[in-house]
Amino acid sequence: MKIGIIGPGKIAERFAAACRQVEGVTVYGVASSQRERAECFAKKYCIPYAFDSHEKIWQMKEIDAVYIASINVFHYETAKACLEAGKAVLCEKPLCMNARQARELVDIARQHQVLLMEGMWTATLPCIRQAAEWVREGKIGTVQFLDCCFSFFCSKDGNGRLFSPELGGGALLDVGIYCLAFTLLMMGEKPESVKARLQIGDTGVDEMGAALLQFSDGAVANCSFGVQGEAPADAHIYGSQGQIRLKEFYCCRRAELCDVNGTVLEVIEDSQEDGFVHEIQTFYDAFRSGSQEGAGASHQLTLDCAWLLDEIAKRGRE
Repeated sequence: MKIGIIGPGKIAERFAAACRQVEGVTVYGVASSQRERAECFAKKYCIPYAFDSHEKIWQMKEIDAVYIASINVFHYETAKACLEAGKAVLCEKPLCMNARQARELVDIARQHQVLLMEGMWTATLPCIRQAAEWVREGKIGTVQFLDCCFSFFCSKDGNGRLFSPELGGGALLDVGIYCLAFTLLMMGEKPESVKARLQIGDTGVDEMGAALLQFSDGAVANCSFGVQGEAPADAHIYGSQGQIRLKEFYCCRRAELCDVNGTVLEVIEDSQEDGFVHEIQTFYDAFRSGSQEGAGASHQLTLDCAWLLDEIAKRGRE
């Protein structure tokens, strides 16, 4: 599979490096609105082609798939153009700015029978998949409470994207989405009740927030997130017969299955240090099999998460 990259920033650098660890995947082209930036990126990662126009990526017949790492507000239009050109798409999270756009992209992908996957690497991690399996198997009994947090401190000085409403900034879209996707993966359904509070900063974006979700069986999930406060990014799932503990859940490399008293019963560890490798492998496997969605990182997860983002964005400001 030959991949073209749109948006050669810091995240794309990690992606390009990780592609080298996935057999069968080659980064074939990179595009930026600034030719020099594309050429520097191509030289650094030994990419054959560098373009100063995004369109040239999806117009290039040799390219099979496109990785979109541009700013959030440009995801929808870029992904739409790629899908309509018949290119498989791996788009950084969030896939779109709202649920309506996400639904449209999924519909286009299905109409053109093209692979579309949101770059939510958490959904592809072995430890996360095992934790979800423990839940489904009833290893901790009935889930009663889930708690997860992802928050860090970022200076506002010189950061144009994260604190810009026009560029799709804010804690909810940047890190809150990891909490929501994780919760949906563990619970296996959308919540019946959504309550949220967002702390809005002076630039107009949400800087800290929390969501309280309740599910059909009565289970409650607490998701907290932020970009103005450092906190441990851990997750816990408590059931009637046990609990699951995940260290740094969004990039989890160790999950523990425990009894109700916290005694460890089973452990799964992942030696892969870069979550991008699992994400790229999942995308490549789906491409080879002719699937339109990635294993674990399904269209339904993307759509449910987009719906939940909309709900929290609305209710959190009320």
